[in-house]
Amino acid sequence: MSQNNTVLKHMQSGRPINPQIAYEDYKIMRLAARISDLKREGHTILDKTIRNGKTHYSEYYMDVESRTLFDGHLIIERARYGGLQ
Repeated sequence: MSQNNTVLKHMQSGRPINPQIAYEDYKIMRLAARISDLKREGHTILDKTIRNGKTHYSEYYMDVESRTLFDGHLIIERARYGGLQ
């Protein structure tokens, strides 16, 4: 699986990703470049800046749409997964 697909699948599962997660879990060192590739492909990816003392980094996430069939009706729920607010 390509790095772009790995990052996309991670976010589509409803989990945010940041450079530390990308490296520790997937050995991806250039997360911002992968996010740029995915945006260029047309994916809507949101981000927020996390500040921790003197350091800061970006965390990326997607709106995840959940489709559920309930009693013959399609129910669409939208949830924004962005970690801690």
